[in-house]
This record gives sequence, C-alpha cells and structure tokens, in this order.
Amino acid sequence: MPHRLLIYHPEAKIYEQILLKRLPDVEIHSAVRTEEAIDFIEEIDILLSWHIPDDLLRRAKRLVWFSSMAAGNEDLIRKPSLSESVILTKATVYGEMMAEYVFSYILYFARSLSKYFEDQRNRVCEPIRPVRLRGKTMGIVGLGSAGKEIAKQGKQFGMDVLGVRRIPGSVEHVDQVFGPNDLEKMIPLLNYLVVVLPLTPETYHLLGEKELSLLREGSLLFNIGRGRTIDEAALIRVLKTKRIKAVLDVFENEPLPRESELWGMENVIITPHVSGINIPEEICEEFVRNYGRWVRGEPLIGLVDREKGY
Repeated sequence: MPHRLLIYHPEAKIYEQILLKRLPDVEIHSAVRTEEAIDFIEEIDILLSWHIPDDLLRRAKRLVWFSSMAAGNEDLIRKPSLSESVILTKATVYGEMMAEYVFSYILYFARSLSKYFEDQRNRVCEPIRPVRLRGKTMGIVGLGSAGKEIAKQGKQFGMDVLGVRRIPGSVEHVDQVFGPNDLEKMIPLLNYLVVVLPLTPETYHLLGEKELSLLREGSLLFNIGRGRTIDEAALIRVLKTKRIKAVLDVFENEPLPRESELWGMENVIITPHVSGINIPEEICEEFVRNYGRWVRGEPLIGLVDREKGY
C-alpha cells in the first residue's frame, strides 16, 4: 500500500503539482475546503497543512504524521483532535527570509533611505554620513532556525551578536548566549533587539516595560515571532517616549486592530505578519527531504516537542 498524503491549504493544488513530480509513489490528494477532503480524510497517513478544521482532523483516524507548514504551532499543539501519537513537525525554511526582512529595515534606517526618498521628490542633494553595522551589537531573543540565520547574517556584517535561549550554551555565530533570566544584563548592551520567539506559557509577555525600558536611546526593536511574547501595552508606553524605534510584524491580536495606537506612531513600522511567508517550492523541498527520512526511520527535521511547545 502506498502512503497517502492530504495537502490541505488554500493553495493546495500548487503544492500537489510540485509533489506529484517529486513523490510519484505517494498517493496525493489536495483540498481547499472541508467538503473536498471528506472522501479520503479517513484513509490518509500523512497530512501537509497549516490550519485545518477540528471536525476534519478528528476524521483522520489513520494519521501518523502531521507536517505543519508553520514555524509556530501553539494552536495546533493544543488541539484535542490531534492525537498525541501523531508525529508533528514544523517548517524550518523561514530563517533566510526572516533574516532578509530584519536586515532590510536595519539598512533602511542605517542608510537614511526615507530621507533620500524625500530628497529625490524635492530635488535636493544633501548627503548624510551612514551608520555602519560593523561593531554594532545585535541581541536575538530566540535562537531557533530563524534566530540562528539572523545571527549568521549579523556576523557577516561585522556585528557583535548576543542571544537568549531557554538553556544557555554555545551557538554558532553568537558571541555570548544568555538565559531568559538574564535579559536585563543583555538588553542595555544592544543597538538592535530581535525577538523571534514561539508562543508558550514561558514566553508569554516575556518582555514587559521593565525590559523594554532598558533599551538604549536610538535602538531598534523587531518582533517577528509571536506578538504575545511582548506586552503590547507596555511597548506602546515605551514607544511614546520616542527613545526607540520598532519594526513590528506580529501583534497580540492579528490583524492589528484599526484603533491601535501603533498605527499612528512615527517611530513604528508595521507589516502584516510577512517576515516569513510560505513559498510552495521551499515547503515542498523540505517535506520531500523529511519524507525520505521518515520512510528510512531517521530523525525528522523540525520535530515538535509538545511539552516545550515548539
């Protein structure tokens, strides 16, 4: 019997076309809506998806492996409809893209691009000495696959890179690793703070007003992990002092409510959770490699520890 795979996603057909060429021995089905999956959901042993309705997931009685397209799976982990016996993996392909996002905005400010755009419109030539990244200090809270890639890029720019992880230890491209209880030691040292954490009970509001107030004047804060890892009300209070700037891709409630004060702040850039976006070719490439590991009985890429929450 061949393995049976269901792809459940708004762009499921695109994924199906790619995987039919790469995995000809797998029986592949795709569905965008629940009614499209009803006829075969009970027969599948692999599910490639992001968000799937509970009533559909409960029908997957033979499911062995749920390959999530998401990097953060806090909602999926809590689903009672997902049996604890099912292997759960997360996507780990977003690191490079998220690093590109971070450094695009770091360079935007370091090279005063908004000023030059305005000068061009006004036909003015007034050069500004750029801020060099070499010698600046970046702190990364969350040293998973994305955090490690951001650290790697930081070192390529000649930056000093500090980091925070649940259990301190040596991490490639990171000069010093702190534990979560040492945030107050690390934050005052930084020019740039990048928060790229999963949401767990331990990371909820990990950064509050006390921690955010320790940022140097003129420093730049990123949140590209989960919005609820930062106390948003406290962040707004700190931003109102205009001592720091922030680039925010995630929020406590998404999409960001129209009444949020963040929209009107001149020292804030808001993006709609786009620092890491699904690219079907990249998701499928990782899935194919993981499928090969699965059939050979080898450890899977991105295996989720449900106790830890990531």
